[in-house]
Amino acid sequence: MVKVASIDLGSNSTRLLIADLTDGIISPIHKEHQVTRMGDNLTKSKNISKESIKRVLKVLSRFFKTISFNGVENIQIVGTAALRDADNSEDVIEVIQKKFDVEIDIVTGEEEGVLTSLGVLHSFENIQNFLIVDIGGRSTEFIYDKNNKIISKSLDIGVVSLSELFFDKLPPSNESTKKAIEVINRTLLESSDMENRLIIGVAGTFTSLASIFLKQDRFNEEEIHLTEISKKDIFEINNSIMQMTEAQIITNFKGIDPKRAKTIQSGILLANEIISKYNVNSIKVSNSDILEGLILKKY
Repeated sequence: MVKVASIDLGSNSTRLLIADLTDGIISPIHKEHQVTRMGDNLTKSKNISKESIKRVLKVLSRFFKTISFNGVENIQIVGTAALRDADNSEDVIEVIQKKFDVEIDIVTGEEEGVLTSLGVLHSFENIQNFLIVDIGGRSTEFIYDKNNKIISKSLDIGVVSLSELFFDKLPPSNESTKKAIEVINRTLLESSDMENRLIIGVAGTFTSLASIFLKQDRFNEEEIHLTEISKKDIFEINNSIMQMTEAQIITNFKGIDPKRAKTIQSGILLANEIISKYNVNSIKVSNSDILEGLILKKY
């Protein structure tokens, strides 16, 4: 048995998994996320802001205290879209690496998808004809099987970038929503390869959607894992949440992180358009994702 940790430096959130690993079996000890919004205003400024860096460093300081307390033997850290795209990403990476004496691996969108698929498929047995969807802050990864191969595609769309473009005021206007839908549908892959697959949703948008669907008073990822949500239920949640202010979202949905209230509308709208375009009746939500994939790749 080895005690390991993985950290995902995402565009919208910073996440940690600490686990025991025995013969390829991951037994989580501690898992958490914090919305740090590294990708805030990145589309316009091209740089990760000083405020964003401070938020990430503060969360990482706490994460590394937890890692030390648990006696972790190996740490894997990955950076995704914000650190791929920002002009000052090398400076940000250097600050983090020097402060915590770690190495950060910045992965391509396709590599991110492959790592995510390792984590997701670890939770399912012998599934075929699947489409794993990871909606992030600045990119969305599609991972699917074709001719016995795993294919990973990274789409240039995410909840932070969508929110900055179309959801600066909540609830959004009908015109803003219409423009967002047009951009989403221009960006999504053509449907011929995607239709009628088992869609597995991972990461914050889908786990928050499941929490809303389950009417959780507190976020409970064990209850969320493998939850199935119908197309009808997603449609109804989308229609309802699109009429809400940020304060109403926080008040009505106790199970989701209040810091996600700014971006959850764009995420659920994106999920709704995906399930509509690809003609599927439901999705399944998985808690396993790139954090588990990082550990499985290493070991």
